[in-house]
Amino acid sequence: TRVLNHHFSGIFYSILLPTSAAQDVVRSVLISKENDYGISWGSTWVSRILGLLTLAILSVYGLFLIDNNSLPKNFLMSVIIVFIMLSVLFLLSFSKNVTRHIRLKTSKFIPAKAAKIIEDVRQGVYIYRNKKKTLCFVFLLTVIIQLLLVGSTSLVLVGISGKFFFSECLAYIPLIEILSMSIPLTPGGLGIREALTKLMFNQIGLSNEQLGVYIVLGFLSTALKLVGGIPVLFNLAYKGNTLKSPPIDKSTL
Repeated sequence: TRVLNHHFSGIFYSILLPTSAAQDVVRSVLISKENDYGISWGSTWVSRILGLLTLAILSVYGLFLIDNNSLPKNFLMSVIIVFIMLSVLFLLSFSKNVTRHIRLKTSKFIPAKAAKIIEDVRQGVYIYRNKKKTLCFVFLLTVIIQLLLVGSTSLVLVGISGKFFFSECLAYIPLIEILSMSIPLTPGGLGIREALTKLMFNQIGLSNEQLGVYIVLGFLSTALKLVGGIPVLFNLAYKGNTLKSPPIDKSTL
């Protein structure tokens, strides 16, 4: 319940912070106030890198399903390279042999306090090496969540165009999510996601009018992020009441 509370708070603050990954940072900061920060940030790293890897896998699979002749030259190869890079990064996250050499070379330039924080987070990531069942469960759950995202987008396109573009959504929607998370320019990736969506609409042959309807519906889902303000306001009110409560008279105890 505490993670759920912090999750909604992170979604609320991500309205103003750059990239859609900002909610992970806010959530980790809030969780680390109540738990070991190494484990909090380590679990965030594992969750995010596993999520990106899942998106890359789904996108590569979707690109094999659609007509590759309509894609720009070397587009599929670029996505495969991204998938390989994420896979290597995921595997290196659990290797102390590689990170040890990097840490020894960078320790001369990093302050001791910062190095201690990095080492604790590194240890928080490394403990998942012995939790393969947990990683497999998180991976399967992430796949289901991302497929629901692709499926919901396909249903919206059915309502707009009358066609079911599941393979196309499977190929492009994960890429849009990866890029909107990776480019820290606008709050919540606003504008970047819409520009990439326009490219997807052009690729699958939908009009600008249909794109406008899709973006308006997307803004309605963005407005749901305001729901995350409920736990934020509740916590502020709770702290305010705690500060106003009168001191306890110990002589009456």
